[in-house]
Amino acid sequence: MDINYIPMHDLFDPLNDAVQADAPFDRASFYYKSCASTNDLAQTYLLHAAEGTVFIADHQYKGRGQRGSKWTSESGKNLLFSFILYPEWLTIDRVFSLNVVTSLAIYDALVDYFPKGIAIKWPNDLYYLDKKLGGILIETNIGEGYKIKAAVIGIGLNVNQLHFESANFTSLAIDSGNSFDRSLLLTHIMDAFGGYYAHLQNGMDNLLWERYINKLYRKTGFHTFATTNGWLEGSILSVNRAGELVVAGRNGTQSCYKSKEIVFI
Repeated sequence: MDINYIPMHDLFDPLNDAVQADAPFDRASFYYKSCASTNDLAQTYLLHAAEGTVFIADHQYKGRGQRGSKWTSESGKNLLFSFILYPEWLTIDRVFSLNVVTSLAIYDALVDYFPKGIAIKWPNDLYYLDKKLGGILIETNIGEGYKIKAAVIGIGLNVNQLHFESANFTSLAIDSGNSFDRSLLLTHIMDAFGGYYAHLQNGMDNLLWERYINKLYRKTGFHTFATTNGWLEGSILSVNRAGELVVAGRNGTQSCYKSKEIVFI
């Protein structure tokens, strides 16, 4: 398997020097033409590679999504990468905040291309209108004192692929009619993540959560959901610190749902 190790600043041009300067870690990248999964690669190097090290692949033959679901992607068309964090200052009760800052970083990168229509779909997807653009897979190791010893953040983003098996998927190229520089997009996401991660480290959870909730898919109005208790006509209120979706029914009753306990219809 071919691999190149190149400093991130030599491989990608920074989009925002100010944000880059605020990044809490130096980044380096490993590039693979093909691998089982970039998350698996990152796990192999965990505790040995520096914080912020990125693993990038053109193709994954065992790509994974949340809870063991598969992630398939046409080779060389999309953005598939994972990176390592050591947020030992982060307690387990704040673990969903990693999802928050990752989602916001991708959102910020995408709205530069699509000022309208981009949304964060709880718990781990990015949408354009009603179709999936990408997903996030976060895996953590818990250390002493219920703190996060290490984390691997995996991101898959549909960029230049034009055909999908599912009608629920889309790409930047489909929605714009243009092709995109994946390297530039990666740089933008990582720069934005560096800024948000620094805010999280500085305890700015409330502001991050507020921004995250405001960017949620189907945040306004009543929508139909399938839950473990049956059908629900409800309105999304928020996401609590445990990462549960808070929904109010038409009668005003509020309920909290974990991932897989509620499905958007």
